[in-house]
Amino acid sequence: MARTPLPRHRLASAVTVALAVTVGTLAASPALAGTPSATTISTLTTAEDVLPLPADAVLYGAGPTGFLSAQISGTSATFRWTRYADGGTTILPKGSYTTSPGTDIVTKLANPLYTLYDMGTGAEPVTFDLSPLGEGYGGARSVGGSLVTTRTNAEGGRDVHIVGMRQGALADETVTGLPADAAITHIDIESPTEFVVLYTTTVDGTPTSRAAVVDVASHAVVEQYETQRTSSAWPEIALSATHITWIERPTDSLVTLATARRGTAEVQRVPLGKAYSRMEIGLVGNWVTYGQTGGYEATMRNSLYALTARSLTTGESVTLLDDLSMTRPGPDGTRVVRGGRLADGEGLYRVAVGENGVPVARLLASTGRPTTLETLGRNVPESIDLDRDPMPVHFDWTLSRTAAFVQLELTHRLTGKRVKLFARRVDGVYRAAWDGNLVSYDNTTPAEHTIPAYNGDYTWRITAPPANGIGPALEQTGTFTVTRKNAPHDFNDNGSPDLLVRDYEGDVSVYNPSSPLGAESPSIEFHSRGWNVYDQLVAPGDIAGSAYGDIVSRDKTGVLWLHQGAGRALAPRVKVSGGWQIYNRITGGSDLTGDGRSDLLATDKAGDLWLHKSTGAAASPFAPRKKVGYGWGIYNRITATGDIGGGPAGDLVARDTAGVLWLYLGKGDGTFAPRTRISGGWGPYGDLVGVGDIDGDGRPDLVANDAYDGTPYYYRGTGDWRAPLQGRQKVYSSYWDGPVTMF
Repeated sequence: MARTPLPRHRLASAVTVALAVTVGTLAASPALAGTPSATTISTLTTAEDVLPLPADAVLYGAGPTGFLSAQISGTSATFRWTRYADGGTTILPKGSYTTSPGTDIVTKLANPLYTLYDMGTGAEPVTFDLSPLGEGYGGARSVGGSLVTTRTNAEGGRDVHIVGMRQGALADETVTGLPADAAITHIDIESPTEFVVLYTTTVDGTPTSRAAVVDVASHAVVEQYETQRTSSAWPEIALSATHITWIERPTDSLVTLATARRGTAEVQRVPLGKAYSRMEIGLVGNWVTYGQTGGYEATMRNSLYALTARSLTTGESVTLLDDLSMTRPGPDGTRVVRGGRLADGEGLYRVAVGENGVPVARLLASTGRPTTLETLGRNVPESIDLDRDPMPVHFDWTLSRTAAFVQLELTHRLTGKRVKLFARRVDGVYRAAWDGNLVSYDNTTPAEHTIPAYNGDYTWRITAPPANGIGPALEQTGTFTVTRKNAPHDFNDNGSPDLLVRDYEGDVSVYNPSSPLGAESPSIEFHSRGWNVYDQLVAPGDIAGSAYGDIVSRDKTGVLWLHQGAGRALAPRVKVSGGWQIYNRITGGSDLTGDGRSDLLATDKAGDLWLHKSTGAAASPFAPRKKVGYGWGIYNRITATGDIGGGPAGDLVARDTAGVLWLYLGKGDGTFAPRTRISGGWGPYGDLVGVGDIDGDGRPDLVANDAYDGTPYYYRGTGDWRAPLQGRQKVYSSYWDGPVTMF
């Protein structure tokens, strides 16, 4: 399982910065007192009192009158002190800073020089220069008006030291009460008068972990508590006037909250579950607060991302915030927390005991960033031309968080067919890439069963559950339109050729054979009944000027009928003329005369070939017939294919009684060049259909179906008259139970 990265503030303690002063300076007046004044935090009572906070601000500490934060960029940072009362800020001179918990003292860290500024009173800074004390001192932090540090001892270990000022001179005191073999792992400061030292020692040959409370005034250990396995990488401990609490880690992932009333040996342990980053804990009255950091940008769910307060007397728990980055001691036993709440967003919160004795979290400063997952911007097309726009089409959203599961659903309003896409994060946005296809049935159908999208109106809908589980899923909807050119053999208005199939009951259905060929189940678009009254069916393309593919049929009395295409349906049939019983074969689908319209060809029983030129008029769709060949009685199938041979006009293929297929290249004047043999073995096929460009390579293709079971096969058009058809591939697998008519 992936671990959530540590928040950036974990790096800040080691950062040494070099920034110029840009706003304000540190005041210098009377000497800094050794102990801070008892100024209390300003009271904020209205929403207008909420202060602004930079979105990338890291909380370093909070005092009675303000808080210290930093904006970190690489190895540099800008530190600023912000006042609660009016939101005024002071940008600190270049350097690295920390605070003295429970006070307004800010310490500039430049070992061996440490400068303490009282940001509440503006007193004159006090500088500690540790160099006269000799070598071996580690980094220091301020506690009240003094420094806490460690120094190498004669045995090679380290002692804890408190360095203060007495009458203008350094006073260095070694903390007493720690065992001689104490290995210091962490020093935690949450009060101006005492701090906690975490260390390990050996008792009766057994390594033991302990937490020692040190009184600053007496520089001595006043209490000690045995701790179980804790994290040296993430020391997690808090201290109040009445309790001490820490996090134990029985394993690398499991965490336990341990709490003791000060001065007692009894430790209350509560298993919390799994945590993969630092736990932030604190004490507020008789409540302990806890939560795992990093929830805002986490990529997995964990209930510990919330800041929770647990009663030390009743065990009752309340949720204070929905995510948190860090907590720091505040004045008067409060906590100041950098985190977020769904109702108020990300910012700085003060946690204090409310009137009913239960802790409450109140927003002090806002970043303006929501804690809920929200849309910050989107780039969604209003219209898509699938013939001209580059594929895939991008749908982009900018979200308030970088970890979400974004799914886009596109739905064609008329048919209800849809496709679901998952968005990936690309260049700072969540991007769903659409290839212009829809799923043929539903989204449980295998992905290969797709069909080109229809023309018309669409809706889009995104759903984005946050990856961290914090807050509700984001949902948004909108609309767009799709346009594409009509194809000659297109009967469902999606710009791709379709296959028309009449079954033994006389029902005609429209199948979309593309995306890809060989799908196990074809996409049935629509069907109509009663077509057994016709003995000839031809789909020649648009011959009547409607911009959609038409159907021409001949009934058993020899009357020819026009079924004009209407996009996704057929208009009522119109009688063309009678007398067509003289023909034994009729085909259409090639522009033989170069006028842009498909024409009709027919052979009579004498073997003559006749051209019926299309007029483009529904009332009279064909011009008087013209004889363009003879001797065609040797063929039992003729099929207009469009331009499969690379010539100047539409072509014709014909199959003789021996099963040989021949190509007739159209010249563009209604006549053909001498025939060219394509190949043999075409006898088992029932119908040959010039269906148009199935595979999208710009050249028309041919479909032939098995005369026995109706299974259709696809032959790819090459555009080369010497070998105009390439191989074969099954279009659908054993879908029909018997012979069918395809056209």
